[in-house]
Amino acid sequence: MHSDSKLCSDLIHFADKINPYEFASILVETIDILKKERKNGKMYNGTIKGNCTWLKTPDNLVVVGDIHGDLESLYKILDEINFETFLANKNNKMIFLGDYIDRGSNSVAVLYTICMLKQTFSDSVILMRGNHEASEEFPFKSHDLPEKINEYFGTDKMYSLVLSFFRLLTVMTLVEDKILLVHGGLPVHVSEPIKEMCYPTNTNNTLLLLEDMLWNDPRMLDNTTWERSRRPYGKHFGMTITQKWLEITRTKALVRGHEPCKGYRIDHDGRILTLFSCKESYPKFEAGYLKIKNKDISSIQNADDLACHIRLV
Repeated sequence: MHSDSKLCSDLIHFADKINPYEFASILVETIDILKKERKNGKMYNGTIKGNCTWLKTPDNLVVVGDIHGDLESLYKILDEINFETFLANKNNKMIFLGDYIDRGSNSVAVLYTICMLKQTFSDSVILMRGNHEASEEFPFKSHDLPEKINEYFGTDKMYSLVLSFFRLLTVMTLVEDKILLVHGGLPVHVSEPIKEMCYPTNTNNTLLLLEDMLWNDPRMLDNTTWERSRRPYGKHFGMTITQKWLEITRTKALVRGHEPCKGYRIDHDGRILTLFSCKESYPKFEAGYLKIKNKDISSIQNADDLACHIRLV
């Protein structure tokens, strides 16, 4: 795949022509799809409970990390996987780990694109929530989406509609006894985290879980299970927490985004794979994504087994 591919260049050119009506319409349609999924509690070969999605092992799986308004990297990925053919098969799944917006130059077009993907291939696309999609709960300085919307359309009135979309994004995905996926990290408290994620009853617990899953980062900690993060929110969690969660979810590896890296990084002695899928705002790093087949998913024992299926763009 080359950066001058026809698909990539055509779609980036198209991104300059989205009008407010098209943007609002695709948002409303995607919101309706997400509401219906939550109400029915299911999608093709998957179930949805609260903020969690459970998937049976797909024929093929693609996982995309942080995009941050980097439309070019996103379309390189879509081009490489031949997305129309890939997503037309309901037994294939494409999971986005969140952080679609901010920092980069094309947040509006990235939002339009992921909504179009969900609207067109609703059974194949899972849109997860990142910390940049939770600015209501956790305000932070680098959230520039309202300004980007105003620059793009001459008004920021559609921002409230975007927030309604963000609230419906799920926070955790599990792929049948093999892979646990979140945007940021793993909660360090709450006695029954899975139950609380699926059937939220306590507002304080729900916010605590949301903060940890969207903001936490793995670190090698010698004398403690967790420590306060250097970010505005969240914590650093150690390998003990990771092992506990893999046991709770009966999975082999955690896949998450949230941190710039050379496309991917392995942490906690092969238990965690970090994916990063943009480089416009991070020119010193790389953009990567995961593409793996059913038979390879079924045989993984840790995150190291996923690393050979990473592709850089």
